[in-house]
Amino acid sequence: MDWPILYKQVLQVKNPKNNVGVAVMWTERQVVADILKDADYCAIGNLYSSAGISAIIRNVFANPVIRHIILWGADLSRSGQALLSFVEHGVDDQYFIIGDEKKGQIETDIPKEAIDLFRSSVKVHNLRGKSITELKSTIEQLNNSTLPQFSKPRTFATSRPKPFTYPSEQMGFRCHGNTAAQTWLHILNNILRYGRNKTTRYTQENELKELLNIMAVVYEEDPDNPYLPSFFPFSKKDLDTYYPQVLSSKPIAGIAYTYGQRLRDHEGVDQIQNIIDLIKNRPFSKKMVAFTANVKEDWSQVNKGDTPCLTQILCSVQDDKLFMTTHFRSQDMVHGWPRNVFSLRKLQKLIAEEAGGYKLGSFVMITHSAHIYSDDYALVEKILKENFEKELGYSVRQHFEEDPRGNVIIEIETVRHESSVIRSEKRVPGRPTKYADDTKGKILNQSGDLPIQGRALNSELFEIVAKLYAPNGGLLLKEFHGSTAMEVYMQMTDWEYLVMPSHLIYIGTELQRAEYAIKEGKVAQFSQDPAPNKGL
Repeated sequence: MDWPILYKQVLQVKNPKNNVGVAVMWTERQVVADILKDADYCAIGNLYSSAGISAIIRNVFANPVIRHIILWGADLSRSGQALLSFVEHGVDDQYFIIGDEKKGQIETDIPKEAIDLFRSSVKVHNLRGKSITELKSTIEQLNNSTLPQFSKPRTFATSRPKPFTYPSEQMGFRCHGNTAAQTWLHILNNILRYGRNKTTRYTQENELKELLNIMAVVYEEDPDNPYLPSFFPFSKKDLDTYYPQVLSSKPIAGIAYTYGQRLRDHEGVDQIQNIIDLIKNRPFSKKMVAFTANVKEDWSQVNKGDTPCLTQILCSVQDDKLFMTTHFRSQDMVHGWPRNVFSLRKLQKLIAEEAGGYKLGSFVMITHSAHIYSDDYALVEKILKENFEKELGYSVRQHFEEDPRGNVIIEIETVRHESSVIRSEKRVPGRPTKYADDTKGKILNQSGDLPIQGRALNSELFEIVAKLYAPNGGLLLKEFHGSTAMEVYMQMTDWEYLVMPSHLIYIGTELQRAEYAIKEGKVAQFSQDPAPNKGL
């Protein structure tokens, strides 16, 4: 059997007949391979999340000579702890790892008897936080006694979901929410539905789904008290462990660089402090930017190591608020995006406070390659199924979100009282003409020989009026008048007064109800609130 069967392009394989495998979690594989250049081992691989434990089981059963797995390196996502919990406690009836604080799950295609055999046959050695010397000596000791393979080589079928890709604009998506959790669910929903399939080295099937250029907006997340619902694939403890990678320039053993190093000690320059000083002196400046690229170093590593996913940070002051925009060349939107948002939102607050006590404006993250790895398809589908609609926060009476461009009140107003009227050739400035009726200059009377939408009983003429108000009970901004729903909504959409789909659909529905009320002579019964007016 050709081995490894999974992550063949990623694993650092040295001697497939050796008993010892090394799982280095978030530490760079090549760094560890260089450290162990004189040691004998089977393979070195990362374990970024508990989802990778299933891949370890599959690879080990395909090469059952592996009897030891050494955990060493930076356990930034507690994936190493999940592996230890799995080996010690096993899984429950739903294949969730017992004792894992993050509720990792083993793939259900792997039989329970195989899981139990793995746990009893493969010993996991916890060397997290231990020295290089201890790593080398442990491998040497384990190599002194060779163990036989614990099983015949086996593979297990996979029934991973293959999400269908809907047609779309392909790039330039906007997702938003008051919290990072709300925004994240919108992102996952869009990528799973519209993402294009693409090859990658980092999954079992070498596949991911990708959208280009997602702009994610988080309006109100509190960096000191973040909203962390249980469906996030990490805990507050994980976040606290991750924050220093962004906020501090202190190096982390086994990690080639951190964002904090590039932002706060980039060739001796603390770019964050420079931004703070610039805001103090010239808060209107457009030069508040920090870069992470080290062009010479990063391009020399492009085929061997990793280059920063975060490329730049920009800040702006408007309305006495500090806004932050961040750019990423690439992001794992399941495990990486939330951590990045929470840590950079914390950085935004740090800058705002130290620059003069500014309030926090919205936070924006623009990701060029926004992707979900195929290993996470099932997890994402489960998260969306159980939480997406609940987190929208809609009610029966308001099934749309608050629109930052304003609120719309729809009314029916009386135009005039006449038994007959001649429609003037002259149109009111600003009124749309396309799709308008052709009754200009013609007599419109009570008999309805030439029906018009604005005529009702008792010679009373009505029109629909949509009034746009500033958010939060603000002032009247503009009125849109028309005798039909179409006349009104074209004025609103053609000039992009409102662009939020859920709000526009709601307004369109109410405009149509107003037109129906006029046609049927039920103007007195019309109310914008549809709950007590189901008859309309």
